[in-house]
Amino acid sequence: MSQSTSLEQEDWASTELQHLGIKCGRTIKRFIQTVSTLTQNLGKSLAGASRDSAEAKAMYRLLDNEQITEEVVLQAHRKATLGHMKAQGESIILAVQDTTTVNYTSLQQTEGLGDIGGAIGNRGLIVHSSLAVRPNGIALGLLDQMIWTRKPEERGKRNDRSPRPIEEKESYKWLKSMDNSSAGIPEGIRLVHVGDREADVYEFFDHALASEQEFLVRVVQNRLTLEADKLFDGVKQEPSCGQIVVEIPRDTRRNLPEREATLDIRYGRAQVKAPANLPNKWLNSRSASLSIVYVRELNPPAGVEPIAWYLVTSLAVESLEEAVEKINWYMQRWKIERFHYILKSGCAIEKLQNRTAERLQKLILIYSLISVRILGMTYLARQLPEACCTLYLEEEEWKVLYCIAHRTSTAPPTPPTIQTAVLCLAKLGGFLGRKGDGDPGVKVLWRGLNELHTVLKHRRYTSF
Repeated sequence: MSQSTSLEQEDWASTELQHLGIKCGRTIKRFIQTVSTLTQNLGKSLAGASRDSAEAKAMYRLLDNEQITEEVVLQAHRKATLGHMKAQGESIILAVQDTTTVNYTSLQQTEGLGDIGGAIGNRGLIVHSSLAVRPNGIALGLLDQMIWTRKPEERGKRNDRSPRPIEEKESYKWLKSMDNSSAGIPEGIRLVHVGDREADVYEFFDHALASEQEFLVRVVQNRLTLEADKLFDGVKQEPSCGQIVVEIPRDTRRNLPEREATLDIRYGRAQVKAPANLPNKWLNSRSASLSIVYVRELNPPAGVEPIAWYLVTSLAVESLEEAVEKINWYMQRWKIERFHYILKSGCAIEKLQNRTAERLQKLILIYSLISVRILGMTYLARQLPEACCTLYLEEEEWKVLYCIAHRTSTAPPTPPTIQTAVLCLAKLGGFLGRKGDGDPGVKVLWRGLNELHTVLKHRRYTSF
């Protein structure tokens, strides 16, 4: 019997995890059931998500099962992500990398947690993810995820300027995730690794160029070049090639609303020197040929720090159109911020309680898969509103959702569009849908999904 046919139902979890590398069909079935249960009970503890104590015990046993490893689960999901990438027909896919910390300081009895920075005594886990995103902003899935702990004695080493090899530094995560993300990419697709200021690491550029990988990074270091000027000084002397108006996403960390910004654009190319304290044995080249795009905001709102981005890329930038393309790609980096927001606020991973860090790591990965699904659904409704909702909702889900939204007991024979379904879900989650409210966000969507699943659970015991 095949792995997929051994399952009782083909929900999203069984489809997404059909390549789970486990020989035991019973364990596969239990794991997929666990993922489905957690999907339907976002923000709840394992005990709260379970139907009864027996299911809760089964979940805890599953987390201790040696066959269920992070590697096995991630590889199954990654195969599904590669399939999604291939199905899109895109020649470019963005691999957006970023790091977040998960705070478990209150779990004093939990074994295996480490230092996460901030206040002394903060304990938790560090999560670095690489998210596959289409250039139009639709998230397709995870390409890589690494979860680890930092020893307390490592605190302060980031300020150590001694010439240690990159493999001994935490910043090695950027290179490692680049290689992990690039493995097995379908033919005809170019992966562009996108990072924020933390990815401004010379070894990252050097490794990418040596291994013929593409990248786009916002840099903060005004590095020396083989030309007469430093990197930033040189591009500032280039003539303006034009201006564009863009929508700047909401910044939840600084509590800034979404806004329009007029950006002036300049671009150039430079041969960036390697830092003098990096020995040759750790580098492929002592200089890196990079394109740079300088983006400066004109007339920012009062009290708002103007945008000033320096974007470097391995790709050629020889026209306004190519510069704008790179700016648009960089703006998709916010999708991983939304991913972290869903993971922490929607899935409430920092409220999880377990005796070991190993269990928590497995749960974080499971909730990461759920978070990517919510993220993808949100932006598919914006970018491809006429797509069918069955890409994300099962038949029972969309039919019940339709009946709730239209106050009827009869669902139509054909499913609604993803835009219609997402709007209905968002209204269940508290979205008012007024003229000036814009598109529904991830918060009202996860709330709506929780409400829908509450109705579905009730429906299984009573007539709808």
